Amino acid sequence: MLKAGFARLDVTPPLGSDLSGYFYRRLAKGIRDPLYLNAIAIGSGEETIVLMAVDYIGIKLDQNVRIRKLVSERTGLPADHILIAALHQHTSPCIADPEGRATALRDKTFVDVFSRKCADAAVMAIDDMKDATMRTAALEVAEPIAFVRRYFAADGSVQTNPDTAKYTLTGRCADADNTMRLVRFCREGANDIALVNFSTHPDVIGGEYFSADWPGFTRKYVEEYIPGVSAIFFTGCQGDSNHIDFFKPKSERLNGGDRYGHSKYMGRTVANAVCAAWEHTEEASTEGGIFAENVVLYNKTNTEGVDEYDKYKAWQEDHEAGRLGYNPHITELAYASRIVRLRSAPVFHPVPLTVMGVGSVAFVGFGGEAFTAYGTAMRAIAPEKFVVCAVCANGYEGYFPTEEAFAQGGYEAKSSLFTPTLEQEIIAAAKGIFEKH
Repeated sequence: MLKAGFARLDVTPPLGSDLSGYFYRRLAKGIRDPLYLNAIAIGSGEETIVLMAVDYIGIKLDQNVRIRKLVSERTGLPADHILIAALHQHTSPCIADPEGRATALRDKTFVDVFSRKCADAAVMAIDDMKDATMRTAALEVAEPIAFVRRYFAADGSVQTNPDTAKYTLTGRCADADNTMRLVRFCREGANDIALVNFSTHPDVIGGEYFSADWPGFTRKYVEEYIPGVSAIFFTGCQGDSNHIDFFKPKSERLNGGDRYGHSKYMGRTVANAVCAAWEHTEEASTEGGIFAENVVLYNKTNTEGVDEYDKYKAWQEDHEAGRLGYNPHITELAYASRIVRLRSAPVFHPVPLTVMGVGSVAFVGFGGEAFTAYGTAMRAIAPEKFVVCAVCANGYEGYFPTEEAFAQGGYEAKSSLFTPTLEQEIIAAAKGIFEKH
């Protein structure tokens, strides 16, 4: 018999903590919305998996491994049966080595508290498990709210978040995924659980206040619109997408011109799709029970530009000191940042990949910001399963561009620590895991 349990804990750090997501430090001045850790435990027979989603921008691999080890010790579950995904909001902290990432959360005491809360949430979700059935649905949102942010320009270049006053755009590099995916756990004598998945960057609000951005509003509205439901959200493959349609005039790109209001609008749009699909879900099979495997691949580190370390180190220092005399585009900032990091980078860089699930439902976790095409590839590999993808899961190792995107260039490719063989290596590894199960 299938069982499912849910837990939620507040994990908002103290004010003055670092916010992450940009190329400069921001310290939190206040709380617009609390940050939460949500957990779902899924059991079948003697096996259980726990999936956690936290309103943080990312948890680096070494810290993620340490936290999952603690969760494993507290719950008795194998580490492979635990997935911790960050939702990647840019109004939240990063769990990383502060010396290796300037915008990492530096409050070590709170990092320890957060780690213990992850273990607590897993224990609570397991304790909350009740008999359940599992149902699924996929539905396009009523109007697009995700847009691939990489554009072809008339000069032959590829531009991310382009300056439309400088570049004439001729097309997008790919299509965004505007599908809401839902796994509904119907429980006896307890709230149903809505596991919701949508793919685009949670970077709408910005600023210096904690917020869970539109994923937080998605959970809030699902629980308001459907009484007796607990919602957990996972951000899907979003490395090349965001909320802005650069083909529209600036005045029309945000709903009403209000970033916070647009975040609410996006959350409501996804929640409306959940409501529309709620009574039209299809029963999912649990045959075959639980499966779970976590691997760390190693892709050769992108060393392009390493000989220019001194030049870009000085450039970065001038930028941080305000001596450049201009505001560089994010692509230039990212390229310089990657080269500076190469001084201490390994020859091969880790690529975390997790595949787990129960019966006909599978969860694929990428330990970085996977491009939209990775989600399409995972569903093509396992067409017989309902596949839900999560980024920044069991690691946070940068952008995972496609082979085509590496050839095209642009911000994500120039900032990625990886090389063009990455896509095929991930697909081959995922295919191997799916073939076992």
